[in-house]
Amino acid sequence: GKDEQGNLIKERRNGSGAKVMGLTLEGKSVLTSWLSLQAGATFQRSRYKEAEKWSDDENVPAETRMFRTPDTYGYFTATLTPIKRFTASLSGTYTGSMLVQHLAGYIPLDKAVETPDFFDMNIKLAYEFPLYKELKLEVNGGVQNLFNAYQSDFDQGKNRDSSYIYGPASPRSYFAGVKPFEKTCTCFVKNTYVFPKKDVRVFLKAK
Repeated sequence: GKDEQGNLIKERRNGSGAKVMGLTLEGKSVLTSWLSLQAGATFQRSRYKEAEKWSDDENVPAETRMFRTPDTYGYFTATLTPIKRFTASLSGTYTGSMLVQHLAGYIPLDKAVETPDFFDMNIKLAYEFPLYKELKLEVNGGVQNLFNAYQSDFDQGKNRDSSYIYGPASPRSYFAGVKPFEKTCTCFVKNTYVFPKKDVRVFLKAK
């Protein structure tokens, strides 16, 4: 409805309630002197007690599932140091399928979309070079979103639904960088100098 000045009034009411239940498992292990692993997974169920209307279109069915709440998601990190000064780091996140609102504009009618699941994996390789006494320089490079797990059905044009975004934030990209290690060296009896820590990276994206 509208008020006396013609301003649109929107009314929002609490729903019938919801039930959220689940289980989270996490673990960390140092498997060998050169390999450590950490991982976690969550299994959950998020449902409204009664189906909730989310669209003004009467033809769009109500939903009992909560939006943007996957039933399964998890992560892992692994660090390998097979030789002195060299480190390989692997990390990844898994996001299960979920329900996302897609509002009309680019598409003719509001729609609840079942998204695909995503596995976003990153890899980083680094090597340390000794420079002077305790000062070292790390040279690194790697790939973010190694398998290019990325949304493929973005809206287009002036009527697009700008909120219809899900999954990893960016497609596969490459990076390289250098980073001096922050160390303290005593150059004089009463003077101590600290080398600042800097990290320079160059990103290249590929779709």
